[in-house]
Amino acid sequence: MCQSQIIRLVEREFESQSLVSFTFYDILFHLRHAPNREMRFRDINGEVVLSRSALSRCLDRMAAEGLVAKLDCPEDPRGLVVQITSKGEAELKRAWPVYRNLIVNLFGRHFKESELDFLAQRFSKVADELENPFVG
Repeated sequence: MCQSQIIRLVEREFESQSLVSFTFYDILFHLRHAPNREMRFRDINGEVVLSRSALSRCLDRMAAEGLVAKLDCPEDPRGLVVQITSKGEAELKRAWPVYRNLIVNLFGRHFKESELDFLAQRFSKVADELENPFVG
């Protein structure tokens, strides 16, 4: 419940500031940090909380707005590679200060530095184990 409330607050703030949608931000963030700033559709689908068809529609809108480029996949003629554009990078950069402030104000300010360090360590361990959840 807390997570969904925070996400709704972030979405409303992004909208009030005329920023990209939070869903677009999430996808742009993943692309920005991927090798060559591009990912295959199926890999993006594994990173975001959207159905395959919703992601496809979302990427169509993002491409129409010039935030991403949709490219043919050299390894798989049926595959699709999505690459962040300079406009997408600019929008990500424009949204980051707003998002950072929201993270601090909605979440971070409730914790001491030592508690945040502890959370970062625990979440890192959880993330590592999610890579291979059925081992050990």
